[in-house]
Amino acid sequence: MSTATLVVALAAPPVDALANDKQVLEVFAATSGSDQIPVLLRCSADSHAAQGLKSKTTGDYLIVAGDLFLEGDQAVLYCRTYCDTTAEAYVNEVTVVGRLASEARVAESNKSASRSLAVNRRAKGEDVTDWFKIRGYGYLMEKLINTPKGSLVMVAGSLDQRTNREGNPYVEIKGRTIRVHERGKGSGQRNIAGNTKAVGYDHESFVNAGSDMPTEWND
Repeated sequence: MSTATLVVALAAPPVDALANDKQVLEVFAATSGSDQIPVLLRCSADSHAAQGLKSKTTGDYLIVAGDLFLEGDQAVLYCRTYCDTTAEAYVNEVTVVGRLASEARVAESNKSASRSLAVNRRAKGEDVTDWFKIRGYGYLMEKLINTPKGSLVMVAGSLDQRTNREGNPYVEIKGRTIRVHERGKGSGQRNIAGNTKAVGYDHESFVNAGSDMPTEWND
C-alpha cells in the first residue's frame, strides 16, 4: 500500500491518455513549497475526479489524495479526491507499507540512512513491485539500520527529491515515523514546505518524531 495527500500546482492543462490499456486523464504538476517535486496526476477517464479536473488549467493549486506509485523515476499519484486551494497551502503526507530490502546505506555525513522498501500492487492483472527509497534521520535512521531484511513496515513521511552524484534528480520518502508489523529473518536538513505557512515540516520534526511510537505490533 502506498498513499499520499499533496498540495500541487498544475504545470499544464489535463489531457486524455492511455495508461495500462485504460483511458485516463492525466496532468503534470509539482508540489508547492521550495522543492516543487514533479508529480504526474492520473485518474480514470470516467471518474468524478476526471470530470472536475477537466476544467482546471496551468497554475491552479489543488489538494489531491490517492494511491502513490512509481513509473521509473516518475512519481505518479492516482487521484481519488481533490479540492481547490491556494499557493499558501502546503500538505505533503505519504504512507507506504511494504518489506525492507537489502541493508541500510548510511550517508557520508552519518546524519541519515536510506533503504529500499518493496511495495506490491496490481497492474494489468499482474503483480508489480515499486521500490521506494526511504530516508531516515535520528530515531528513524536507527530503525532503518537495525530492522532485519524482509520486515513488514509502515513508514509515514513526505515525498522528497534529491540529486545523485551524476546530477540526476530522484524521488524518495523522507520518513517521520516507522512501525514494524512483522520482523523479517534477514540480517539533508531543510524545511521542504519552503516559504509556505505550513508547520510541522521542519527538519527537527523528522529527527525526533516516532520515539514514543510502538515499534512492533503483534497481530
